[in-house]
Amino acid sequence: MVLQEKKEVIRLIKESLKISLDSLRHRKVSSALTILGIVIGITAIIGLVSIGEGLRESVSEQLEQFGSDKIMIMSSYAGNLPGTAFLGEGLKDSDVKKIERVRGVSLAIGIVFKTFPVKYDNKIKTTYVAGLPAKDSKKFFSDLQSFKLKEGRYFKENEDDVAVLGIKIAEDTFDKEINIGDYLEIKDKKIKVIGILKSIGSTQDDQSVIIPIETLRDITGEKDSLSMIFAKASEVSRVDDIAKSIENKLDKEYGEGAFMAMTSEQIIERIGSILSILSFVLGGIASISLIVAGVGIANTMFTSVLERTREIGIMKAIGATNYNIMEIFLIESALLGFIGGIIGCVFGFIFSKIVNVIAAGMLPVEFKTVVTWEMILLGLGFSVVVGVISGLYPARKAAKLQPVEALRYE
Repeated sequence: MVLQEKKEVIRLIKESLKISLDSLRHRKVSSALTILGIVIGITAIIGLVSIGEGLRESVSEQLEQFGSDKIMIMSSYAGNLPGTAFLGEGLKDSDVKKIERVRGVSLAIGIVFKTFPVKYDNKIKTTYVAGLPAKDSKKFFSDLQSFKLKEGRYFKENEDDVAVLGIKIAEDTFDKEINIGDYLEIKDKKIKVIGILKSIGSTQDDQSVIIPIETLRDITGEKDSLSMIFAKASEVSRVDDIAKSIENKLDKEYGEGAFMAMTSEQIIERIGSILSILSFVLGGIASISLIVAGVGIANTMFTSVLERTREIGIMKAIGATNYNIMEIFLIESALLGFIGGIIGCVFGFIFSKIVNVIAAGMLPVEFKTVVTWEMILLGLGFSVVVGVISGLYPARKAAKLQPVEALRYE
């Protein structure tokens, strides 16, 4: 008996599905336009969320290359991102010695970040200029940052007026390529290029002019300030405790919260939170188009009810229940959402791949959008839910039609 009832339910659903598909085929133009609204909404959601997720992975990969044993010390006023460190100076050379004395710190190097107009071949471009102690240059490039030379060499101790360039400023920034032995001008000071780094994958680093800190201070007239201090922990397992110890030491000197010591893991978490909010906002903006598409589905279904009023009356006259009528119209609206969702997911995936191609040609860092099966299934489920909800009221209206009145309708 139970098996027979199940078979009957399946038969009714198949019949309802057939009727719904026939209805969509008969109203090709209105169905296609309604589906188009869903396609646009789902394409936008998949595309924009995939960009947000790609940003998160790209940033995480960049920071993971920095190493889990590294600590960045900067002013709290610089904000949560290390790229803004040059905005909030306040550290001093003496702080490097204090940090080196913290238990668990194996190396500490102070850095100054500035932006300057740099002149080469009678052309001027504003770019990043970083200053670091000449005696520590090899340790900084190899131990702290894992930078590698493409050609040339690092600074020697007590060497002035020399520079190591990022690959982008050497090859792409100026009309003419910069080579080893060429001279740049920063505020009328001639700087000889002695090294060019391999691609680092970061816009700021690849466009940087790195010079001895003594030369940079000569240019700026500042004698003691630092933008940031890079430190290396002797034990990766204790890196969080070591970072806290550094903060505590600086708190005693400058007051609580004046400076922050952040590990790469902490930076990944903070940036990850920001990018999660960004993905949510992008998805929310794209969802507005789905709401508009939902209104389109409701309008299409209302039109369908009006066009098929007499048909509904006939179905009711031969024994169709309110449930049967409602089921037909809900399946039809769900189909609109489902078909639009599938096409939208395909277009969203294609859109994300197009973004990858554009990013590969325009961005100096490796960037790939991320489309996951969870994202596809969520987008598809969302489109079906929008379809069902949008068709609910028209379906109820159709189900409540009286057979006699429906059969009189012309």
